[in-house]
Formats: sequence, structure tokens, C-alpha cells
Amino acid sequence: MGYVLIGTEASYFTGKVRSYLRWKGVDFVETVATPEVYRDIIEPRVGYAVIPVLLTPGGQTIQDTAVIIDHVEAEAPGPSVYPAGAVQRLVTLLIQLYADEWLVIPAMHYRWNYNEDWVGAEFGQTAAPAAKKDEQKRIGKIIGDRFRSFVPKLGVSEDTISGIEAHYEGFLADFSAHLRSMPFLLGSRACLADFALFGPLYAHLYRDPGSGELMSRLAPLVADWVERMLTIGPGAGEFAPGDETPSTLLPILKRQMSEQLPVLIDAARKLADWAVVQPKGARVPRQLGEHEFTIGGRRGERSIITFSLWRLQAVMDHYQTLRGEDRRGADDLFDAVGGGELITMAPPRRLERRDFRLVLA
Repeated sequence: MGYVLIGTEASYFTGKVRSYLRWKGVDFVETVATPEVYRDIIEPRVGYAVIPVLLTPGGQTIQDTAVIIDHVEAEAPGPSVYPAGAVQRLVTLLIQLYADEWLVIPAMHYRWNYNEDWVGAEFGQTAAPAAKKDEQKRIGKIIGDRFRSFVPKLGVSEDTISGIEAHYEGFLADFSAHLRSMPFLLGSRACLADFALFGPLYAHLYRDPGSGELMSRLAPLVADWVERMLTIGPGAGEFAPGDETPSTLLPILKRQMSEQLPVLIDAARKLADWAVVQPKGARVPRQLGEHEFTIGGRRGERSIITFSLWRLQAVMDHYQTLRGEDRRGADDLFDAVGGGELITMAPPRRLERRDFRLVLA
């Protein structure tokens, strides 16, 4: 028996894992996360309602897209989703951090401010396929209201919406410029960062009709990339030679560093302050109050989200392994994109995942 991926078509992070599993060429089936599946499989195994979840042939339950992908990378033969080059791997991890923890802002904004009725109907149909339309609509609204409640916590407000849209449209322009020179982020072969970007760009910003029309109109090359990722087969192609970072990726990384990096640095400080009186193994809260942030030139407030530091830790762990020419290449990259503070910042309090939750290491 192969892997079982539990998720939904509308799910941001299920899209990331599904596309990766197809590329990896492993045997898997997908189970839709209905209320019954949450009740009977996910919650008893994980302890709370979350997707995606991967059930392995050996009987393990794995949650979190990065953990899922790393598990399959270790177990399955075939080409790796990670480039061999030290700097290209750093770029891959940085863009995963951006895709998972920053593009979620425009993804959630466009879904719930432009596509709410459509996605609510889809939620209702997924949860209760045999119910009448009115009942599906009612159920979909209940499910949707839970997700919509996250939107203000991400910093989406009347004060920031114009900035969020400016950021997203700027990203689409930057990514389109890159795709004129190569089909994937690091060459003719997809890497982890492609799959991370596919999560928001497919599930929210391509499938949802209002957002999909915007993408097709403003960035047809990005829509073409989404469609290429949808039909991707077992891994082929090559990464750019010489561990080089394509210059066309630098604007995306600069955008990340100018807006996401200050939030990460402040979140790391807040975590360190909170952790002073906490024992090893203490469960880390999902949020630690609020702080100011800037996106697309607009200022607002958002929750201090601790999970972003788990993604940041993967970046910094890789950076700390680098020596010699690899370290100099990484430092040059950080300097070129305005990420020098990542080199000098105090290491955040170390985190680990235990029983599917973040705890202090």
C-alpha cells in the first residue's frame, strides 16, 4: 500500500504536498478531508483538526508540509527536490518561508474578500455532498467563518488591503519576469520552492474564480506555470549550473526581506522574551500578541505568529552548516537582497515539533 494524503482541493498546503508527491513519482491516493475523516482519522491521530496529513505505508502519521516532504525525500528513491548547491538550497528554503508564511496574506485576502460565496459553496459541497444546496450553503458558511476569522490576525484590514494588493501584483510581475527565462525557479527542474509557491498560487489565487481571472489577466505566465505544475510528472530537468541564483529571483527575495524579515526578527525577540521563564518542552503558543508590520507601503497590525519561526529555523540551520566558499556565497546573496540582519541577528530560541505541536527545544 502506498501513501495516503488527506486534504482538499481548496487547501493551500494540500496543493503543495500533492504536487510534490506527483513529481516524486511515489504511489499515493488522496482522501478528502470530510467531517467524518477529521473525526475518525485526523483528530485521533494528530489531536486537532488540520490538513494536510500524510499516512505512510509503515503506519506513521505525518503533519506539516516541510516534514512530510523531508520524510518522503528520505524514504523514496529518485531525484531530490533540493538542489545540491549550498546557495541554491538556501534560496529554496527562503522562498518556502515566503510562500508558506507571507503569501498567505494575499491568498487569504483575495479568497475571503473576493471569492467568499464561491469557496463557501465548495466547502459545503465537500463537507456534505449529499445535502441540498441550501444546507450545503449553511454548512459552508459555518466552515468558512472559521477560516475567515484568521484574516484579521494576518494583518488584513482596511488600512492594509491596498498594500496587500500592491505586494501581490508586484510579486506577479517579478515572477512573470523570471518565468520568461526559465520554466521553474531554479532551472528546468522543479525544486521545493516551486511546490511551496504552488500552494497559494494554485489553491487560492488560481482556482478561486475572482483571483484566477486577475492572475490570468495580469500574469498569464504565472497562470501557465500553475498549469505546468498541475500536470507535472516524475522529476526531470536540471537546476541552473554552478550553484548560481538566477538574477531574476533577486526582486522576489528583496521584496521578502523588506517586508517579511522585520516581522520575523520581531517575532524572534518576542519568543525569546516569552521563553525566559518557560521550561524545555513548553508548548509554544500560536500567537504572542500583536505587532506592527508593513506590506506594499501600508502599515498595519497583525498577530505575532510563532510558526513562521519554525520555517525560519530551517533557513538558519542550513546557513550555519556552510563553510568557505559556500558561506561567502550565502553572505553575498543576503547582502544583495537586503537580508544582512539574518546573519547578525541573535539566534531565535530553538524549536522542535513534538506530538504535532511546536515546543521549546
